[in-house]
Amino acid sequence: MDKSITFLIVIAIVVSGCGGQSALDQAGTMVAQTVAAAPPTGTSLPTSTPLPINTPTQKPTPTANIALTATVEAFQVLSELDVHVGSNSSVPYGEGHLAWKQNEPITINMTGPQKDAGVVQGIGEDLNAADFIFKSDVTWNASGMLICGVIFRAETNLEKGEQYQFYFYRLSGLPAYLIDFYEFGRHKYTITNTKFSDSLNVENNGSNQFVLVAQDNEFNIIINGKYQGHFVDESQQRRSEGLLGFLGWQESGQGSCIFKNSWVWSLD
Repeated sequence: MDKSITFLIVIAIVVSGCGGQSALDQAGTMVAQTVAAAPPTGTSLPTSTPLPINTPTQKPTPTANIALTATVEAFQVLSELDVHVGSNSSVPYGEGHLAWKQNEPITINMTGPQKDAGVVQGIGEDLNAADFIFKSDVTWNASGMLICGVIFRAETNLEKGEQYQFYFYRLSGLPAYLIDFYEFGRHKYTITNTKFSDSLNVENNGSNQFVLVAQDNEFNIIINGKYQGHFVDESQQRRSEGLLGFLGWQESGQGSCIFKNSWVWSLD
């Protein structure tokens, strides 16, 4: 009860004791008027709770998207490595990382006859590798003898500098592959000699997949899912690292090499 009302009731009691019925009536009227004017003292209204602010969801930043894409691509390449190389092999690819992955097909068009080195196309000035796994799907088309392949551990001058070349070709319809060493645009020595393989698809517009594993002075080759062999560069002139790229060579007429689904997995 309000303290002022309690006080008036006390006064009314005192007055009634002193002044009789008329004084009591006056006191009662005063109390009634005060009670009517007083604010209700019932249960307080619940305090209103502010509605939650509708905070918009932050959009992924470009950096986050790039990192996520790189992670997904690396996982995909690791899955391919499990198939191509095998987790039980001596190649420690599980400790490596994705150095480069192709987004768009790369086509090398040629008109023969060509010089010894053929046509080369680098895949990045910053892609400098020593030990790695290089994979690509290659489609070839030509009227004559044709070579499609890659260069690796190359000097900055891709046409004249020292470099290794891995390539496969059709020699009168007979499929073969090689790893050679080039300098000044010319063949200097061979690592594999000519190796014939019935794993290669020699048809025009046919596609072939290669996986090249380079570790120190040792190389392993897989063509269309079949292991081809292990080769060693015993030369003291061997290069330990360098740039990478694609190459094509056409004996005569028109030819092309189309490279797709390529990636480089660094073992460094």
